Amino acid sequence: MMQSAKEIEKYLTDFHAFENNGAAQAPAWLKELRAGAMGKFSELGFPSTKQEDWRFTNILPLTKVPFRHASKKGLPEVRPNDIGKFIIGGASASLLVFVNGYISNTLSNLSSLPKEVVAGSLAESVGVYGEQIRHHLSRHLPLQSHPFAALNTAFIHDGAFIHIPEGCKVASPIQLLFISVATKEDVSYPRNLIIVGEKASATFVESYVALSDEVYFSNSVTEMFVEKESAVDFVKIQHESEKAYHVGTMQVEQAGHSRFTAFSLALGASIARNDINIAINGEQCETMLDGLYITANDQLIDHHTFIDHTQPNCSSREIFKGIVAGKSRSVFNGKIFVRKEAQKTDSKQTNKNLLLSDNAIVDTKPQLEIFADDVKCTHGATVGSLDAASLFYVKSRGISEESARALLTVGFASEVTNYINDEPVRKHVDALIIKRLQERVVNTALPEIVHSESKMT
Repeated sequence: MMQSAKEIEKYLTDFHAFENNGAAQAPAWLKELRAGAMGKFSELGFPSTKQEDWRFTNILPLTKVPFRHASKKGLPEVRPNDIGKFIIGGASASLLVFVNGYISNTLSNLSSLPKEVVAGSLAESVGVYGEQIRHHLSRHLPLQSHPFAALNTAFIHDGAFIHIPEGCKVASPIQLLFISVATKEDVSYPRNLIIVGEKASATFVESYVALSDEVYFSNSVTEMFVEKESAVDFVKIQHESEKAYHVGTMQVEQAGHSRFTAFSLALGASIARNDINIAINGEQCETMLDGLYITANDQLIDHHTFIDHTQPNCSSREIFKGIVAGKSRSVFNGKIFVRKEAQKTDSKQTNKNLLLSDNAIVDTKPQLEIFADDVKCTHGATVGSLDAASLFYVKSRGISEESARALLTVGFASEVTNYINDEPVRKHVDALIIKRLQERVVNTALPEIVHSESKMT
């Protein structure tokens, strides 16, 4: 599908208004970055199904909605009681809250963080940490092949800026909570920059939720720098309104002897697209990338992952699972790229899909592109219904067919959430999965997810 000039012009008009208002006080380097990104988006336009990376994901419905940049003025009031169910860790949790893309300092709580950690609003941090932000912001983001990331960069304003200094160990998760409220046909552009210093460690949870069932658009970008010998656990929860649109881009730069573990849970939105790009830039790195998506009704959820092995003696493991019901569609495209220099790479990629409806569609494309000759790399994908033998076995224990199907579906999901290291985060994710399955997929009561004591390897 070709994009009309009219569809692009809406965003150009919005951008010029943004330049003259909210962005007018930005430093020159940031204005230049925004203008360049807008030029790139104007050049690229919205992606179409004629492009290989978007062949199964038609975003035409998104382009036809006259979205406008969400305004900070006149935001509906959000109270602590409104967001309690989204918070992991209770009252003492380290929390940054954003409403329609703008920081809410009254709802945020950073009191339990170590004093040496820098965490807060990107918009408020530019004036204090400008040079550090300038050095990292959009440094490796591939705007040429990611038009939505280019559009986000054009509208960079607020989001999270976090710096974990060298040697700092943050024990409890830091949650970034992005809330969309009942302002119809708004678009927000959360932009997050996270820097984890050498020999530091931290857990991050990035949550996208809604307080009402409205049509809106979340276009987010998260950039993360994982420095030498550091360890990061990252969980993304996408639970938007089923009338909404969500596009998320994540760019991770991983230095030598570091460990990066990520988990993606995608439940909401009418159309959701997640691009996860990881560049392994040093030796002896460990990368683990896992995810679960549950689709129902007419939803479309698309994951594109790219793990770039640039250095030798590194390992990566990727497991994504999907539960697809109703008339929904899921897309998974995972690429492992092993460069010539990346000898002794050990990489495994798996995509498994549980198809619960004759009308649901799964498109899966695991890929290996290898230019080194001394590697151990495997990939595979499966699409199928519940195993008949397993179903027979469960029913033979006196369990009804409906309950047996529900138990096996829960078991299918629990395998991948077992990799989440932080227990409170894992329990929160498990509860969301059970709730989602009960609301949209199965029609019977479900048990809690029970995990093994030791995680699978």
